Amino acid sequence: MKQTYLAVLIGAVLAGPAAANDTPQQENNDNSKKAKTVAKKNKAATDSVEVIKVTGIRSSLKESQEIKKLADNVIDAIVAEDIGKFPDENVAEALQRIPGVSVTRVNGEGQTVTVRGLTGDYNITTLNGRKLASDNPSRDFNYDVIASELISAVQVHKTPQGHLPEGGIGAVVNVQTARPLDIGKFVLSGSLNNTYNERAESNDPRGSLFISDVSKDQTFGALASITHSNYTNRHDSYQAWSFSERPVDIGRDGVVEHKAVRFPGYAQLTSYQDERTRTGGTVALQWQPNDNIDVNFDALYSVYDIDSNGRQLSVVTYSESWLPAKNGVYTSVDVGADGWAKQLAWKGPALMDVVDTRAPRRNTTYQYGLNLNWVTDALVYNFDLATSAAENKNNGDNKYVVARSGVESASINWNNGQAIPDIVLSEEVTPNSVFGAWYTNTDGTGVKDATDNAAFSGTWENDGLISKVMFGAGYDRQEKERITHRSKNASIFAGENLAKINAPKSALVNFYGHEWWRLPASALDAGNISNFMGSTKANIPANWATVNMTNLYKFLGELDPAAAALLQTEISKSQSYIIEEEISHAFVEMNLEDTWLDMPYLLNLGLRYTHTNVASSGHSQNIHNLRFGADGKPVDDSWKEVQPVSEESAYDDVLPSLNLKLELTDDLVLRLAASQVISRPSLAELAPYTYIDVKPNEQGVRYYEARTPGLKPYTADQFDTALEWYYHDSGTLTLASFYKEVASFIKWDKSTETIDGQPFEVWKPYNDASKSARIRGYELAWLQTFDELLPAYLAGFGLQANYTWNDSVSGETDDAGKAKPFRGLSKSQLNLVGFYEHNKFEARIAYNQRSGFYAWDNWSTIGGKSVAEPLMNNSTSWMDVSVSYDLTDQLTLRADVANLQDKIDTRYLGSAEHIQYAATYGRRFTVGVRASF
Repeated sequence: MKQTYLAVLIGAVLAGPAAANDTPQQENNDNSKKAKTVAKKNKAATDSVEVIKVTGIRSSLKESQEIKKLADNVIDAIVAEDIGKFPDENVAEALQRIPGVSVTRVNGEGQTVTVRGLTGDYNITTLNGRKLASDNPSRDFNYDVIASELISAVQVHKTPQGHLPEGGIGAVVNVQTARPLDIGKFVLSGSLNNTYNERAESNDPRGSLFISDVSKDQTFGALASITHSNYTNRHDSYQAWSFSERPVDIGRDGVVEHKAVRFPGYAQLTSYQDERTRTGGTVALQWQPNDNIDVNFDALYSVYDIDSNGRQLSVVTYSESWLPAKNGVYTSVDVGADGWAKQLAWKGPALMDVVDTRAPRRNTTYQYGLNLNWVTDALVYNFDLATSAAENKNNGDNKYVVARSGVESASINWNNGQAIPDIVLSEEVTPNSVFGAWYTNTDGTGVKDATDNAAFSGTWENDGLISKVMFGAGYDRQEKERITHRSKNASIFAGENLAKINAPKSALVNFYGHEWWRLPASALDAGNISNFMGSTKANIPANWATVNMTNLYKFLGELDPAAAALLQTEISKSQSYIIEEEISHAFVEMNLEDTWLDMPYLLNLGLRYTHTNVASSGHSQNIHNLRFGADGKPVDDSWKEVQPVSEESAYDDVLPSLNLKLELTDDLVLRLAASQVISRPSLAELAPYTYIDVKPNEQGVRYYEARTPGLKPYTADQFDTALEWYYHDSGTLTLASFYKEVASFIKWDKSTETIDGQPFEVWKPYNDASKSARIRGYELAWLQTFDELLPAYLAGFGLQANYTWNDSVSGETDDAGKAKPFRGLSKSQLNLVGFYEHNKFEARIAYNQRSGFYAWDNWSTIGGKSVAEPLMNNSTSWMDVSVSYDLTDQLTLRADVANLQDKIDTRYLGSAEHIQYAATYGRRFTVGVRASF
């Protein structure tokens, strides 16, 4: 990134006085820490430190607003309503209440977040200020591994400061756990809950326990918490794939009535059920032997296991080119004006697949940290050490097993006015139907992530113009390993490989000209799938058979043991890799405080330097081993071998930041911020990988794909403004705007190269400095309690609302030159939380709505060419309701309903009536009791 006037200005200012730091490991906002530090230095503090006790919805929201008001940068926060009582059961779902933050759900549960239109690859997640390892194979963080009972607060830093970790163009999200001396007394609390999922029809327990105590002289404290939950989740979906143009010959008489009709090649109904078990805990030890020393040890440990089982009926609508026989004869078709089929029918036969999937997730995440804060007469020093690791254990444990069957005839009606089409079969698919072996795939990707952090910082504070100077340095090391497992030959028992199986022909069955290895009835089970998608009005099969995986593998092993051995997994070396990053950083930061036109201001200036070493290792093909003979064919197969490869690269960044806070009045705050930031390349793009296809296309050109581990990070210049009106103790109105100019994008592009005399189309990523993306928008937030506006008997009502509008340009264009949107970016997002809190009763209703967004590109064959089309997600909304009642000062009853509306989540291709995906997750009902002493 080139040096700008901003960098030069900040560097010149910071070159003056001696420096010190708040450190990225701080757990409270800068002003709160400053107040405590000054008190200690002046020996004016008493033996006990006043702690704000946050209980209830209103107190939590007001404390969050106080953090925002006192902060030096643009920040939003969520604070626990009480110890062990976070606003939402899931941290990701709680974050969506913050302006500009949207959540991505996996199987109905919030898992990752997007901040101001930027996904997790552009954000940084820390725990108590330290980088936290994640089992996500990318740079994203899976928030579902941390139970909400373990969290005391979450802060979203939307503008950087010198002491904050770099890498987050979107934001730095800091998750905080409690410290015992901050609580300052004995606390014992716990909860027991039961959750009922209406779709899974399952009752599941969840419990937590929290204990904290301090010594009589308030110099030592210990804290521990633990939570455990079992949860059964079910969600149902319709999916469609392969939307290519196809000819339709009614009656197969040689007269093609429609030469190019678009309809999905596969229409699928799937019911997924997850068994989730999560156990987590925290420990915190704090020692303050005197006013000058504060020693903290904290740890978090989480184990999260998910067993996901999908049962699918996949209807095949066309004749697959690799099969020896056709998939029936089209009997009717209704084609719309846009060339898409509204209705399609065929017979003799109608092929279909019964699919069973298993996708386990075995996650373990932990972090241990030690922090020393030392106060001297001149400076406050901070030393911090931490280590963190996360692992998703998967040694090829995923299953995707397909048994092929069929019926006499089928029809699909996409024009029924429903999110999913009518799918009518001539007969029910049961375990007694004719089934053949087909596709039996086993795979899985294991992920190991390990981080180590060491940091030193210092802070000097003063009552003059330069109120605070900070300095610091540190070292971070992160190593993420991805190990991919694949079946040796998942299709060995499929119809196209019959000749490769050593089994008697009597084991085959002929189904309308299709020959399969016939499966025994014991290899199939009754589906027992009820209330699919909440009793949809679409006409679909009431039930279908499912695969009995144990009996299926037993049968295949008896049919041909040698072939069955090919179903086992092996490590795919070309898709496995290790990325190691070593980051050294140093920073200096300064606060200037004075008045301008009688208005107090605080100017925070920061400069952060980082040096990054990247080491990528794995296996890939070597293009230099490829040699061609006179006939244009490779002279040998040495180029096919994957070989160990490793590559190292390094880069430096100087990142300035400016945050100005001007108090226009006692209640009105204006903020201006400017900074330069980076986000590092995705791990997949840094991995060594090569793919070579020596078969020439129609133009005689071959294909070569390679990754480039030496890629540099994305860079961005960003500017923020905010106007915050704290017009009442319980009333706040804020308006913020943001603008980010993102450059150095990593672009995949084609070029032509000559390799040993032969032309190749080469597909590689590179840093493209010729284009940039603009991310711009505004956020409007309002907090209001109505005690002063309503009669006394209506006291207790309140409203929290925020709206985000985002008008961004990705800088990417499609093949036609049309601008492409950002993936996962909604133009608008609305959050409404209405609450009532009075005496012993508390109630809240929370509503989240986000507009449609671009999901990804879907590839189809149109006009004989492969074309990428945007797959769009429709607008979605989510509503939760919770109530509680205090039976006594220590005992509280509660009840929650999650996903009250149970709306259908849909994606479409081309236009809204062409649904590619539709899913419902069902409501969750929770009742429980909470005790605190």
